[in-house]
Order: sequence, then structure tokens, then C-alpha cells
Amino acid sequence: MEYLYDFHVHSCECSACAWSSLPDMVRAYKKAGYSGLVITNHFLRGCTCVPSDLSWEEKVHRYWDCYVDAKAVADELDLDLHFGIEENYGQAQEVLFYGIDIDFMLSNPDMCEIPIEELCERVRAYGGFSSHAHPFRERDYIPKDYKRMDITALDGIEIVNTANGGDADQKAMELMKSSGLKFTVGSDTHNVGTVEAGILCGLIFDHRLRTTEELIAALRSGEGKVYKKQK
Repeated sequence: MEYLYDFHVHSCECSACAWSSLPDMVRAYKKAGYSGLVITNHFLRGCTCVPSDLSWEEKVHRYWDCYVDAKAVADELDLDLHFGIEENYGQAQEVLFYGIDIDFMLSNPDMCEIPIEELCERVRAYGGFSSHAHPFRERDYIPKDYKRMDITALDGIEIVNTANGGDADQKAMELMKSSGLKFTVGSDTHNVGTVEAGILCGLIFDHRLRTTEELIAALRSGEGKVYKKQK
């Protein structure tokens, strides 16, 4: 059997640019035939809708609690829901982090203040995985002369993103190959309508990724097969 996972999904509980709830996204992905997904809401340096006047504990619980609530829905549907974040490091450049949890966030209250390379190191030490999101995306709000982070600090690069245009995915693939880094694939969905329209991608595995450890091991092995479908 084949099992399909999306590694880049947003929801309105924490991402200001999303307008569907995580439980609704879970239901939509199940209906679309996915075995699982990773919720990667924009974190506090990025396009977040979490109030800035909350305490650190309150802020990170906004992220974690919506995941926990939606996981109950996912478990009922037999869909694997995993936790992650997407963090901005400047000039609209972002990194996806997998394999972290509430304990990591609570014990790293300075994670939004340190260089992104150091955050990658901490995540790796925790057993997690970092991947540069849409590294060659072109938008009006992205400076043409932006400075990219030191990619040697990363574990992977997102080589397919359905929100990309032009040759962005091809350039990402070339960077992945030349750098020797692993890869991730994500739809970058922000609403149920996109899922229902089938504007999706992901990675296909020959086994379920039920636990965080299984998800990280699969990414590190590079065993996933790219899936992309656009209607």
C-alpha cells in the first residue's frame, strides 16, 4: 500500500493568512485520500495571529493546544496528524521545523530571538528536522536581493510547493542535489477549498508515519516519493 502525507499545512487558529480551522483541514485531507499531514502554522516571527501581549507560555499553548484538539479528530478518522511550525528569519524567508513539541517550545523561550541557524541546531539536537520552505519563491513582498541563511545548518529543502510558480521548484531541486540535503514536499494549504480543489502535493511512503520518530526517520532516509496534483 501507499500512504500520502502533506508536510506544509496552515490553519486559522495561528496563521493570520489562513481561514480554515485545523479540524476542518483534517477532515478535508482525509476525504482527499491522505494518510496524514503536518500542521506548520506560521510562528511568532512570521504571519501569526497569536496576540503579541500574551506570555510565552500562552503563546506556545495557542499552537500546541489547537494541534491537540485537532488530533482527537484525526485519531477518530485514522489520520496521522503531526506538529510543526514555519518560522520566518527575515525578508520573507522561512524554515519548516518538524519533530518539536510543547516541551521544546517551553524550554526554549528565546527561540524567536536567536539566529535561525542556531534554532536549526537546537531542533536537530532535540531529534527534529529543519527544511527551508519554498526557497526560490517570487513575490512582490520578497526583496530581489534577500540574504539566504546558511543552508548547511538545515536538514532539508522543500523541493515542491503547490503555491510556487515558474521554475521555483526546479531551482529548489537543483539546490537540494548540489547541497546534499534531504527534501520535503508540501502543499502550503491555507483553506479547505484548496484541498477540495485538489491543488495538492506531498510525499508517498510504503508505510504509515504514526509517530514523530517515524516521521523524522522517513525524512532523514529520503525514502519518500514525490506526489503532485494540480487541477
